[in-house]
Amino acid sequence: MSTVLLILRRCALRHWRLALRQQIALMLILALGSSVYLAVRLASNAALSGFETFTDGITRQPDWTVQAVSGALREDDVREMRKVLGYRPVSLLPVVEETVTPADEGGNGEIGSRATWRLLGVDFVALLNLRGEAPAGLGANMQAVRSGVYVSPKLGVKEGEDLRLIVDDRVITLAVAGVVPETPGVPSLPEHLLLMDLPEAQSVLMRGDKVDRVEVLAQNSALFPTLREEAGALLKSRWQVTGGANRRQLAGTMTQAFRLNLTILSLLALLVGGYLIFQALDGVVLRRREEIGILKSLGVTDRAIQIAFLIEAGLLGLCGGALGVLLGWLGAQGAVGGVTKTMNALYGATSEQQAALSWSEALLALSISILASLIAAWWPARMAARTPPAHMLGRHATPFEGGTVWRVEWIGWAMMLVAVVLAELPVLRFASGTRLPLAGYAAALLWLVGAGLAAGAMLRGIGRMGRMSGAVARVALSHLQRPTVRHRFAVAALASAVAMTTGMAVMVASFDHTMRGWIDRTMKADIYISSAGAQSASSTHFISPKTVTALGREPEVAELAFVQARTLLWHGGEVLVLGTDPVFAHKHSLYAWVEAPRRDEWWMTDDGIPPAIMSESWSERFGTQVGDVIELAGRKVRVVAMNAEYGNERGSLTLPAAVFREWFETDEAWRVAIMLKPGVDAETVRDRMQRQQPGLSVFTNSHLRSEALRIFRQTFAVTHALEVIGVIVAVVGLGLALASLMLERRAILATLRALGMTQSEIAKSAALEGLGVACAGAFTGIAAGLWLGWLLVYRINKQCFGWTLQFHAVWWHLAVLGAAVVVVGMLVAALVGRWAAMLPAEHTEE
Repeated sequence: MSTVLLILRRCALRHWRLALRQQIALMLILALGSSVYLAVRLASNAALSGFETFTDGITRQPDWTVQAVSGALREDDVREMRKVLGYRPVSLLPVVEETVTPADEGGNGEIGSRATWRLLGVDFVALLNLRGEAPAGLGANMQAVRSGVYVSPKLGVKEGEDLRLIVDDRVITLAVAGVVPETPGVPSLPEHLLLMDLPEAQSVLMRGDKVDRVEVLAQNSALFPTLREEAGALLKSRWQVTGGANRRQLAGTMTQAFRLNLTILSLLALLVGGYLIFQALDGVVLRRREEIGILKSLGVTDRAIQIAFLIEAGLLGLCGGALGVLLGWLGAQGAVGGVTKTMNALYGATSEQQAALSWSEALLALSISILASLIAAWWPARMAARTPPAHMLGRHATPFEGGTVWRVEWIGWAMMLVAVVLAELPVLRFASGTRLPLAGYAAALLWLVGAGLAAGAMLRGIGRMGRMSGAVARVALSHLQRPTVRHRFAVAALASAVAMTTGMAVMVASFDHTMRGWIDRTMKADIYISSAGAQSASSTHFISPKTVTALGREPEVAELAFVQARTLLWHGGEVLVLGTDPVFAHKHSLYAWVEAPRRDEWWMTDDGIPPAIMSESWSERFGTQVGDVIELAGRKVRVVAMNAEYGNERGSLTLPAAVFREWFETDEAWRVAIMLKPGVDAETVRDRMQRQQPGLSVFTNSHLRSEALRIFRQTFAVTHALEVIGVIVAVVGLGLALASLMLERRAILATLRALGMTQSEIAKSAALEGLGVACAGAFTGIAAGLWLGWLLVYRINKQCFGWTLQFHAVWWHLAVLGAAVVVVGMLVAALVGRWAAMLPAEHTEE
């Protein structure tokens, strides 16, 4: 070990000082890969943390959460629960909850642009009976509970101030009754949580004696060793009881596919970065060949040299990882806003705008950086240790072409064949309806790596073109006829990056093309209305029957229809149940059928079982087929058709309006659609309705269409950044590979100069060699990316989200991508060639 330390101290550190810029560049390369991965994780984790609920900020996690099988619980149900549990030391905390939106923000017309807060009503007396678990500061006010809301000091308001909030279709004003101070060791209120006493919250939210759920907390007691299980068994006999999984855990299940896609994409970007790290470290070994030869001549063992290089690579990984943690945290702050908006639009309300860095995430990023560095350094270190000293010290040493494995292209073709087979395997399904397309992701990885390895065939084909060219081209392309491992890694990195970019471009284009067709089919009303507080797909805001009636009486309105909605737990996950006017939908052909009903009047039934339409994502998530009879909310329903729906990944079931009202005992609307009389200007009507109803969001057809497309494009904003990073990294890798090749050919370059080749001709030769590699990488990458796009569209996307898309490739986009890679690759190669032309026979580090 002393020999290893001596090599590190006398050799490695000396090179670090002599080539400080090179070491910093290596650290930045490592930092880039780990920071992308960390930024994606932190941004998605921050957005997910906004789903935390009552038990995260008020008391400990409940043992059980009780909800009604359908509809809402009533206070009589709470008293009945207490009676069922008897004398057992179990606390019951009834809760009402609603998302609210600050009315003073105004919004900018974008869905999801307003902040979303949560208003919780809880029985203060029951809460304070839980010793040591209630937020500090509430107890001091319990002798005379003041009217209003209690807030966190993070919200930045003072006691006595008023908050103007949007609840459903109303704008209300609530006084701040108190600011709950933060006390170490005691739960504190989250920033966007408003806390009210239960009776007042029921009054403000117009809930009557209804509550949304009851949190059940079993007290520790030696007399009741199985108290939690007993309480759960007693309550399950009459109500819907779920375990300690709170909404944040449920949101984690809902958003798993979205977050997993981001993580996989960041890891694919890291894969491309791995090629670059290999090329950079290979260049480091190459620059020290003479030094390694001297050490081996002095008796230093192969093992000591290899260990020294691996330790040096580990130190580089550590430094690069530490820098990556900083860059990743900074990148997450910029990305969290976009990820939060996407989660708001597709899943649920979250207002987080900052990403917190935990030790576990930082250590994970460091580990990834160190591991990537060690893996990338293993082969160069192995070759440095095993190459005989004579080959290293000889000025005319043969350039390293790589082992047999690197030149066997059939391995790449075999990996691509395995990818095709994996693409046909089914998705992994879990009890809650979550799907994991593990085989699809494995297919994508194998396809990318395989395409990179198989791209060597393109290099040889391009190399043969040099036989019909001039002397400069012959010299350049002769190196591609028998490509070295450095050529192969450079083209593999380019092909993988271009394939990843092409595949994502195809998927985004397919989404955009399919969405436009779906919007044209389903969005035919002139005006669409929702609560101004409805900032997410899972919003519980509704529009009162009184407001709906007032909207229908407007003189310009020809027809009005509305959709009702309720969120239920089914098979361990959240689903959306909708109620709609089937006659209105049929009249205007609003459904985009995936599997049409057998008869046009699908809402009619012959056997008394209510009919329903399921969304495609429901079918994919739960495996339900048209014709199946399922039990939902304690009632049976028959699925008679399947429609395409691209705004809800959780799955939805549509019931006729009359059935919905009977089940849920409500006339409240979730969304309203209005058809105007001929010749009426929609913008004028929209402006007047918005002024008359400040608690509503009123959109014209054109504006809602643009918003729908914006939200879906926003979903892929992070992926575009990953694509750009991948291509940039691959092009830089091409430059590093060419630089290493030029260094290895110092003797050959000297011979060419002696034979009369000018510096300009040498530079052109290097540029043509780089152009050949760039063309091979771009062509192979685009071809491989088209199949990868097919995999993403028809397999991974379908298995993750349950959406069938129409394959659509923007060919001019792909042509521009290929041309850009080729041009930039040639420019980088030209710069390397110019440097190589001036390279002395005995090169020293600068």
